[in-house]
Amino acid sequence: MFNKHYKCQMRNLISSIARVLQGLKRRINGNKSEIYRQIPIQWKSILRHRVQFYNRLDADRKKDFEDRIQYFLSSVRFVGIKTQVTDIDRILVAAGAVITLFGFRKWHFSNLQEILIHPADFIIPGTDKKVRGLVGYGAMEGRMMLSRKALIEGFYNDSDGKNVAIHEFIHIMDMEDGKVDGVLSDIMNEMDISPWMHLIHQKMSEIEQGRSGIRKYGAANEIEFLSVVSELFFENPDKMEKEHPELFKALDAIFNP
Repeated sequence: MFNKHYKCQMRNLISSIARVLQGLKRRINGNKSEIYRQIPIQWKSILRHRVQFYNRLDADRKKDFEDRIQYFLSSVRFVGIKTQVTDIDRILVAAGAVITLFGFRKWHFSNLQEILIHPADFIIPGTDKKVRGLVGYGAMEGRMMLSRKALIEGFYNDSDGKNVAIHEFIHIMDMEDGKVDGVLSDIMNEMDISPWMHLIHQKMSEIEQGRSGIRKYGAANEIEFLSVVSELFFENPDKMEKEHPELFKALDAIFNP
């Protein structure tokens, strides 16, 4: 039996639900339905002021970028090592993830569970080597470690082709097929791999001979070459297309199929 008090409670409840639903937007990712709120204003401010890739997008694609930011942040855990994790840390890491996968509709970093944020460069466990970023192997699989200092610097200067977040996420993409070899086998078919490897070695040779604008670390091996040139591709595509048109064309085919 309904009474006036109960009817009033129901009206208030329905009104509250309506307000909540009004702020939600349903998106479909493959066969999976996801619900996203509009991102907080402060998150959008971080993107606008620090992520030039985001600023180059039109309004619809910016919304897609924001939705993917939320999806990524809902799927990983952040841990501060001798520091407190901030919104800037979270948004910049998420931006690095979204940038590398923005050309793909159904690919997510499903094997990544945890991001460890260090205040600055850190020592690789069990060694004396200091690094800015690291993707875990073996017992550390599913983890990424990043220097906050390097993370912020990577997005602050968007024209130097250095972005530690993008660099490490490319390594994770490289691992997806069970091998780490500078070849994204899950994306490239067998017909693509042979000319890609030829191009890699040609460009590595140019770096070693000082005839390339690509930074020297790209000549370390095929694995690092892929990550280094991907940083430049996403940060400064116009420069890459002008100075390395063949390499730009190959990377554009990989990341924007």
